[in-house]
Amino acid sequence: MAAPDLIPLNRSEHMYWAAEGYLGPINIPFVLRFDAPVSTELMRQTMRELATAFPRMRGVIEPTAFSYKLRILSDERQIDQLFDNAFRVQPGVDASSREALRALHDEFMNHSICMERGLPWVARFVPHPTQPALLFAINHIIGDGRSMVQMLCAIMARLSGQPMTACQVDNPTMLPAVMPPKWWQWPANIARWWRNSRADKAAAHGRHIVTLNRQPSTRYTTTGICYHDIPCPADTMKALAKRYGTTVNTLLTAIVGNTFLALAEQDPQATAAIRISVDLRRYFPKRTAPEFGNFVHSFTILANRQASMGEQINDLENQVKTHLARYSSRDYALPLLFYELLPLLGRRLFSYLIFNSKVKGSLPTLSCHFSNLGACEFINPKDASVRLHELWPATLSTVFLIGAVILNGKQFLCLVHQKDEIPHEAVEAFRAEFDRQIQRVMQESQAT
Repeated sequence: MAAPDLIPLNRSEHMYWAAEGYLGPINIPFVLRFDAPVSTELMRQTMRELATAFPRMRGVIEPTAFSYKLRILSDERQIDQLFDNAFRVQPGVDASSREALRALHDEFMNHSICMERGLPWVARFVPHPTQPALLFAINHIIGDGRSMVQMLCAIMARLSGQPMTACQVDNPTMLPAVMPPKWWQWPANIARWWRNSRADKAAAHGRHIVTLNRQPSTRYTTTGICYHDIPCPADTMKALAKRYGTTVNTLLTAIVGNTFLALAEQDPQATAAIRISVDLRRYFPKRTAPEFGNFVHSFTILANRQASMGEQINDLENQVKTHLARYSSRDYALPLLFYELLPLLGRRLFSYLIFNSKVKGSLPTLSCHFSNLGACEFINPKDASVRLHELWPATLSTVFLIGAVILNGKQFLCLVHQKDEIPHEAVEAFRAEFDRQIQRVMQESQAT
């Protein structure tokens, strides 16, 4: 059956479209550095085939009588013309220099992508005789982080000579993942949501959330990016996590929490509010989960001062399990249904709500948004002739964002911050304290 060429936007995509420009470009830019030569022609052909295999990569925003939808353009001559604008060779950048790539990343973090005309992505290839690089950025309306990783797998496979597999166009709705399957389950779901909301509010009462913000701002300006290497190999982090009986992800979350707490050492009521993303695909009915698009929600956990790292890990693990159980029992049905209805306001009013929330300072106060891609060795195909040497994931965020990834035995952090509120010095202070916390955990582990 032919794929539809006019697709509704889901609630997240309506929100991104309403926020586009006011918050800045709603982009997901990744930087990839390879470990072997790649010709410009091969990279160009790979990205052109990507636009064919992934139909949403040919998507443009199109107004309807009362709203907006995503039009999938036919893969014809017009796409070739738009492709010449989307894919270009980037001159004057040394791909072997991490700082040069970071500066390019920083630039395209703030680069607008024209969603009305297309294509909804940009790629800048940086040639190099041994370590070429690719900056690849999509508008968030096209897909989420998991969708981005799916395309990275396709790119790396194609660079090693494997054919690119076509991706289907999925129904964009998230409702099957969050709505109770039976109407009579609604009262109990709403009651649990009400109790959970009160419990969450009570847990945060009287706490002082630590942030890196140094000055308030009523507008969003530009976003900055910093690269950070964790000062120990990934295997060491894995061994530390095993010693604490937890995962590397939870250990990193605990260290991030303790870093913020250390930055407010004199405040006994300090807490770190950490937003965690959750992929809703796992909550769809069996064999109905979509593949490509935007299917992410998030929840917030609180890292308070604990007597030991083990207690901090246990507390955070319990909070995460509690929130994930709420998704399993559909306890977020009512608030998420409310967000499903917001697009009915129209883009102008929806944009006004987003813009005004910043002006009034009514957005929730958070220490950071922590997004961990985990071990990404799987992105490289078996017997690859070209492999990823480094990967730096990022996206626009209204709060300090930490993107984590493990590759080639190293743990990388990509730190994203709003420059108007969080200066470079505040990010450097976080990096220094984070490394001290890593060293402290290693020392405590050796002492036990």
